[in-house]
Amino acid sequence: MKKPFIFLTSLALIMLPMLLVRPDMARGQGPPPTLSYKSGKGVAAQQQAQNVELVGQIGGIVYGVALQGNYAYVGVWPRLVILDISDPAYPVVVGQTDVLPGAVQGVAVMGNYAYLADGYGGLRIINVSDPTHPTEVGFYEAGWWCEEVAVSGNYVYAAAGGGGRLRVIDVSNPAAPTEIAFIMGYSEGVAVAGNYAYITGAYGMSIYNVANPTAPTEVGYWGLLAAVTRGVAVAGDYAYVANDESGLGIADVSNPWYPTGVSFYDTPGCAYDVAVAGNYAYVADGDSGLRIIDVSDPAHPSEAGFYNTPGYAWGVAVEGNCAYVADRGGGLVILRFVPPPASASIPITGGSLSSPADNTTYTFPGTFTSTVVITHTALYPGS
Repeated sequence: MKKPFIFLTSLALIMLPMLLVRPDMARGQGPPPTLSYKSGKGVAAQQQAQNVELVGQIGGIVYGVALQGNYAYVGVWPRLVILDISDPAYPVVVGQTDVLPGAVQGVAVMGNYAYLADGYGGLRIINVSDPTHPTEVGFYEAGWWCEEVAVSGNYVYAAAGGGGRLRVIDVSNPAAPTEIAFIMGYSEGVAVAGNYAYITGAYGMSIYNVANPTAPTEVGYWGLLAAVTRGVAVAGDYAYVANDESGLGIADVSNPWYPTGVSFYDTPGCAYDVAVAGNYAYVADGDSGLRIIDVSDPAHPSEAGFYNTPGYAWGVAVEGNCAYVADRGGGLVILRFVPPPASASIPITGGSLSSPADNTTYTFPGTFTSTVVITHTALYPGS
């Protein structure tokens, strides 16, 4: 794998008080999923950062995070903790649940409710209409491990590890969630886009038609080499798969019946989760931290930045140019992507300058008397 050039940036460190949560508080919690490790990292992976700066951090054991509005919903071992992130550099804890029966693995938020994949605690439903007093209002606990959840309309789609390829739960009444569909198998990740659910697990990604949630039907499959495929995100015509030791996989899913592999990017660690924003895929890459991949050309992905987090990057959510990394023992790490400026030499005959950072293109007519170099810097809040 080609090694990227290294550009070191200054780091802004703002440490916040630790959230003291003991692992033994999770009643009945079984062992965490088996981890994969990759040796032989390249020089780039040994550097601290490239085009990414540390903004803030909280402590605790964090596996999952979701964002909505000015709040981050963070699974801190056996609790859901809500942070006010209106200023990402100064996240403020505004509320937390009581101790839950499992350890929060994944979080999805829609409207007034947060839906938690709570490990052996199953699905937990939390009313977050008042962020200062999140309250559990319902749960579905059927003796299976709940690894990840996605929500669409009145339905939660759960990846249940060895407890099922896909479980669909009707949450129209949050106080009485009801399972309406179950498909046997193994799963690690789930995403829903339109009428389709994208499920990862062993050796690939399955696509299910869920137009009728009571009868999901597999319509497509993309086989991958990794023994376990992890998180999945869908943006436009493409699915992005955290492909464990094989890094990031990108598939064209414009025709869900025939998903087609487009490219792979071999990250230095083990890819566990992925989020997509604009032209970038943000990969939670285990002990290689956060890797940011430029996917403006899905057929030719390239690394645009990275940050080696202190723990083990397990999950990621993105808002604007800030990434919120669930870093297991490293807590929640808040990072800001600072993409390098885009430059182009414009001859006297004219030309153009494109910036993948903010999807901007400038066209210049042939009015210059000599060749000029023009630079564009993408600006974000806090830049």
